[in-house]
Amino acid sequence: MKLSKLKALLPLSLSVVAVIAAQQAQAGEFTLGAGVYTSKSEYKGFKDESGAMPLIEYQGEGWSVGASGLTVDLYENEQSPLSVSAVLSSEGNGFEDDDSDAFTGMKKRKSSIDLGLQMEYEVGPGAIEASLLADVSSAHKGYVFDMNYSQSMPVMGGFFQPSAGFEILSEDFTDYYYGVKASEATATRAAYKADTAINPYLAYSFVYPVNDKLKVVHGSSIKKLDSDIKDSSIVDRSTTWNTFIGLGYTF
Repeated sequence: MKLSKLKALLPLSLSVVAVIAAQQAQAGEFTLGAGVYTSKSEYKGFKDESGAMPLIEYQGEGWSVGASGLTVDLYENEQSPLSVSAVLSSEGNGFEDDDSDAFTGMKKRKSSIDLGLQMEYEVGPGAIEASLLADVSSAHKGYVFDMNYSQSMPVMGGFFQPSAGFEILSEDFTDYYYGVKASEATATRAAYKADTAINPYLAYSFVYPVNDKLKVVHGSSIKKLDSDIKDSSIVDRSTTWNTFIGLGYTF
């Protein structure tokens, strides 16, 4: 399987689980593990995919790196409900023309490197998180805004965190990954110009500490796609979903 295809199938839930693991870790702790996933892509020709995935997370002093990218704390105060971080990650999942029959003859779409800010504000027992990331790799040349509310709670000796939110994908982003240029159009693939898209989603994560070092991690998510994505001639689904379960060992 090509890296671009594997990356497109990387579960959102894995990133969420990694964030929870980092929040529970102390500075200097390294979490290493693996698990299995299954995922459904929005693109035509992508069947339900399953496979093994690594779980890697390092929590430094004021920074962390893992499945969700690199995060550096900019503002954090125990007396304040607000925290702000700089984030470097990859929001755009590229593909090549042989990743699916639907892409045959299309120009390669590159995965992106995105940089931006993330804010978290504690509200009662939960928190509102918002992030704005822009492409710095000249791939899609757009931006992604995400906002969600989540609440962590103890369940069966572990930590369960449901969340609900939405993402806004800029026109440059959606047209790059879901648009079809006139030069790429065929009898079975119509030219398509995508616009800004708003995608709501639901997700949950569960971390169960077997002991002080070993954790069972699990997460799932489902996303409803905006009509500006699902109407594309290379897309055949209105929802995407994924689930992941694995083990992580903290050193």
